[in-house]
Formats: sequence, C-alpha cells, structure tokens
Amino acid sequence: MTTARRLDGYTLDDWESLEPAEGHRVELVDGRFVVNAAPSVRHQRVADRLCRLLDDAVAPEGMEALTAVGVRIREGLAYIPDVVVATERVETTSVDVDTVALVAEVVSPSTKKTDRLEKPAAFAAAGVPAYWRVELADEQGPTIYCYQLREGVYSEVAVLTPGQAGEAAVTGALRLAFDPADLHRPRR
Repeated sequence: MTTARRLDGYTLDDWESLEPAEGHRVELVDGRFVVNAAPSVRHQRVADRLCRLLDDAVAPEGMEALTAVGVRIREGLAYIPDVVVATERVETTSVDVDTVALVAEVVSPSTKKTDRLEKPAAFAAAGVPAYWRVELADEQGPTIYCYQLREGVYSEVAVLTPGQAGEAAVTGALRLAFDPADLHRPRR
C-alpha cells in the first residue's frame, strides 16, 4: 500500500516521499502514518464546491484555495485537509503551516474525532487564523461551523445553515456570503 517499513518515528521528509495507494490519504500523526479511505462522492462534491467559492474570493488577494494539499505542521505532524486557503500560490504537494490562512474539514463518519477535536487543536496551536468544520448530517446541505483564532484557541464566529445565505470571514476583512445548500444541490 505504501513504502512504509516501520511502525513509527517517521519524519516530514518520509511523509513527503510516500507513494500512497490511489484512493487513500496518508497523514503523519506523532511520527506514525495514518491512512484514511478516499472521501465519499457527497463529501468530495461539497469540498470541491467550497474550494471553488473560496478560491474565487481569495484570488484577488493573491491567495489560493486548494483541495487535499498536505500541510506540514511540525516535525512528526502533517495533515491533508479537505480545503486549504494558502496565502500564496502553491507549486508543491505540501505547504508549511505558516502559509495557511484557513483550513476547512468536511466531517466523515471515520474522521469525526480527528476533524472535530485533533485537527482544530493542532491548527490552532500552529497559529492558523481560521478553521471551518463542515457537517454533512442534513440532507438539504451541509452546516458550516466557522472559527477564528483568538488567544491561541478557536472561537465560533458563525454557523452557516443550508437554505439560508450566510456570511463568514475568510481572512482578515475578507468575507464570503453563500448558502451552504448550494454546495450540495444539483447544478442544473
């Protein structure tokens, strides 16, 4: 499945040199590789459409939104968020956390604990200014919980619900208004 040869003690260099099997995401957590299955179609649709919205919003500022790019947090810790807003154009398969303005995670049944607890704590500790958690429980569309970094922890600043256009800060004064239901609706 991967080129992994031991249980732990892996570095960022080891992680970046991996060739994971297609359909899997490999993250580095405390020197161990954690393998996640590829996301569902609904999950990926929401992540892709959210990425497009964010990318259109941040492009005039010279930033870029991307799906599934690796984020190097510290030695022994690297995640692959569903959506990353980078403060500059990205030409590599992973970026340093200090170039990340916002992380958005679409919660899956298999990643609930990580997306709700572990990743926000790690990204807050690393100083990422914003974290959005996207919950898919509603059939009408996702609910998006928007957090901003305040005194080293994330504080909820907005909850966007399907069927209502809402607004959330992306970076600094840059705000984005949209209806989360549009991330899931048929596009016809």
